[in-house]
Amino acid sequence: MRKFLTIACALAMASTAVPAFAAVQSVRVGGFTNNTFVHRQNFDLGRGSGGTDKQDVFIDQTGLKVDADLTDQVAATVALITERPWNNDNTSTSSNVDLYLAYVTLREMLYSPLTLVVGRQQFSFGNGLIFDATGSNNAAPGDSGIQSVAADLTLQTSVDAIRAILDYNPLTITAFYSALNQNTVTISTLKDNVDIWGLNANYQLGDDMDSVVEGYFFLKRDKSNLDGTAGAKTDYIKVVGIRASTNPIEGLNLQAEFAHQGGSKAIDSGDYRQNRHRNAFAVQAIVNYQVPYMQEYKPVAQYVYTKVTGDTDTDLTDSNHNDDYTGWDPFFEAQGGGRIYNALFNLTNMQIHELSLTTQPMEDVTAKLGITGIWLERDLKMGTSTLPSVMYTSPDGVSRSYSVNPNEKYLGKELDLDLTYNYTEDVQFGASVGWFFPGGLFTADNNSAAKQLLLNMNVSF
Repeated sequence: MRKFLTIACALAMASTAVPAFAAVQSVRVGGFTNNTFVHRQNFDLGRGSGGTDKQDVFIDQTGLKVDADLTDQVAATVALITERPWNNDNTSTSSNVDLYLAYVTLREMLYSPLTLVVGRQQFSFGNGLIFDATGSNNAAPGDSGIQSVAADLTLQTSVDAIRAILDYNPLTITAFYSALNQNTVTISTLKDNVDIWGLNANYQLGDDMDSVVEGYFFLKRDKSNLDGTAGAKTDYIKVVGIRASTNPIEGLNLQAEFAHQGGSKAIDSGDYRQNRHRNAFAVQAIVNYQVPYMQEYKPVAQYVYTKVTGDTDTDLTDSNHNDDYTGWDPFFEAQGGGRIYNALFNLTNMQIHELSLTTQPMEDVTAKLGITGIWLERDLKMGTSTLPSVMYTSPDGVSRSYSVNPNEKYLGKELDLDLTYNYTEDVQFGASVGWFFPGGLFTADNNSAAKQLLLNMNVSF
């Protein structure tokens, strides 16, 4: 009897040491594997010192995602991703497998209209002109294996954030905070975080034209310059804007968006430091039209006009300089993905006209032909008698210097053809070919067309 009591007590004590697991209603496992052949040529626009500038590489992007519903109100999502060239280990500065998503969703938090999402997540607003979780649209995070290969094609598009969603149908209000970079995380006197706050309100008017109005405010605070030395400045970007979408007649969609950037730009040039007041803006207009001819091919024409202001003052060390900084910061834009101009140039100081036609020439096949013309929003006016050069960073991480004519605005034009074939609902093949023709801004040394071919197979499960 004594032995039995001893064993029973031991089992009782052992049972209390077993960790508690949350009850799970359902678990879903999914993911994707995306293999792409990348051919790029003359991305230096013909000025490469080693001859023809050319790239031929296969890249693999694979993700695995697990969704678990713990209760009707609580769900958890975790996803891993790896990006690498074929047969290549990632570099010493990157990692083989990265945490892509890791967040918890709490529905009806405190009261029914509120949903809270906490952790590494994806979200965007509008058409991605101002904010999408991708961050810089033509750059990859440092732990991606394709950062120095084809950074603009990265799929690592998420941020660590707390997001609160209030659903007062037809009004949806979203507020969020994200720690973009915490920099010094040890006990220290430095406060060098990079943070962002946002508030977005989307209202569906409920009219016959399915009209939508969206307003937003974002604040990015960058304290990474605060290194403990005297005179260091904090960089602030305040974005306020409005977007509207409506369908005045059947088959026609009209959209317009305007945003203003205020705040202050931190200038750090040697011993000279100051803040310049920001005063920049962005405008975008979109027209989508379902062409009422040859309807068996479902033709849709689209025109997109985008304008983002530029700043031409290159003398940042002028202590008497009090003018506003008028250069648009690309912020968290996510437009132009897969295009050559997007890979080469940041979305600032530009006027972009894009015209495209999308059709379905046969079942499960979609074709899109587009032409894009790009001008500087204002010329460079560098005030020099010799031809200056400007620096751009290519998607392989290499900075290249291009000779330019300072009083010219025409950046160039791009022609793109995209084909997509849905082999099954889970398997998709794609092809994209593009040419970028430099405009009058570039000198004769930089007038060679850049070329690109992307062949892709994507499997989702």
